[in-house]
Amino acid sequence: MVGNERERAGASFEEADVVANYVYRPPYPGAVCERLLAIAPRHDCVLDIGCGPGKISRPLARHFGKVIAVDPSRHMIGLGQKLENGRARNLHWIVGFAEDTDITDRPDLIVAAASIHWMDHKRLFPRLKTYAAADHRMAVISGDVPYQPAWEADWQSFLTKWVPAITGEAFDPASKQESWSSYGTFLDIEGTEHVLSAPYEQSVEDFIACQHSRDTFAPSRLTGRMEAFDAELSEMLAPYASEGKLDFTVRTKLVWGTIIP
Repeated sequence: MVGNERERAGASFEEADVVANYVYRPPYPGAVCERLLAIAPRHDCVLDIGCGPGKISRPLARHFGKVIAVDPSRHMIGLGQKLENGRARNLHWIVGFAEDTDITDRPDLIVAAASIHWMDHKRLFPRLKTYAAADHRMAVISGDVPYQPAWEADWQSFLTKWVPAITGEAFDPASKQESWSSYGTFLDIEGTEHVLSAPYEQSVEDFIACQHSRDTFAPSRLTGRMEAFDAELSEMLAPYASEGKLDFTVRTKLVWGTIIP
């Protein structure tokens, strides 16, 4: 992508090489879907905005009468349709922005998983409110990275070096988290919960590929530095790997409530 297309927030997720690496992202803990089923007032319809390849949509299609999955990236949706349960008859994929999408259904549950921070909240929430069921719940999900792994200190040092080199901005996770949580002014929040995954095993090579599914480390951003990035990360992780594989858990945050009128 070039020009304004590449500068738009989240545009990297429309790039084929970023999407190809998305399969290396760890899954959300199974308890996340269980919690979503528990907070939904009914299981008739769920709307997944910024769905990506359907990490939430595809498993929920086994439990809801209808699942509507919206994402601006055709490549993401194309990948999702190739993955497990991606062609379920009750799963309806829509290429588009959540802020602009109109639906005739009245979703009981609206989910935004690792996507809410890319959206224009002032446009998004009034639109969602127009078609959400009166007793709906909205859930915001974040977190699919290793939680306090053995290499945490080295990883933070790595990010402190590479994030400014790529973005031109200092690595400041606290500030980033604060900006991501700005959606809270549009929700009457009823609950917040952290869920830990079972132990997860991933090869060093796949962990590195996973980083290239993230906007900051997209291949188009790294350009000629990708080989150096991969080599340095591989060298950093090697002492923590057993037979080339890393062991870690994932902690996912789930926030839910109803949209404020």
